[in-house]
Amino acid sequence: MSTFKSTALFAVRRRAVSTVERATFVCFSIGAHRLAGPVELIDRVLRPSTDTPGVSFEGRELPYADLASPLGLALGGGAVGLRRVLVAHVNDTWWALPVDAVHDVVSVDASEVLPLPAGHPDAHRVGAIATFTRGGSTVLVLDLVRLLR
Repeated sequence: MSTFKSTALFAVRRRAVSTVERATFVCFSIGAHRLAGPVELIDRVLRPSTDTPGVSFEGRELPYADLASPLGLALGGGAVGLRRVLVAHVNDTWWALPVDAVHDVVSVDASEVLPLPAGHPDAHRVGAIATFTRGGSTVLVLDLVRLLR
């Protein structure tokens, strides 16, 4: 078989193999709500020691950004030391995002991430864009870029 024919046959076979696109998220909670943000925007999870208005990370003082209020949620009333802070970045701006708990990093088939329908109970939440199911619970996917503007 000529090199051209074998190369063309390989190209046809390669196109015939479907690829599964994956979406990877950091899953966390605010109150009783399970939420997720794209892993590409979240660099670290920290445990804060105080309620100070910022977090020190890699020589920078990061301001807190309130995710809970725009979503119509409230952080749990637990002790500060039991909370977590997500260190996130949008473009060149870094933020400290207080959350009640961080659960895990998950990679799901992109077809399982469903756009939020207008009739969904969370459709009114600013920045809520999609859902997926994890461990029998619905996880609300957030547009962190929109929320952190």
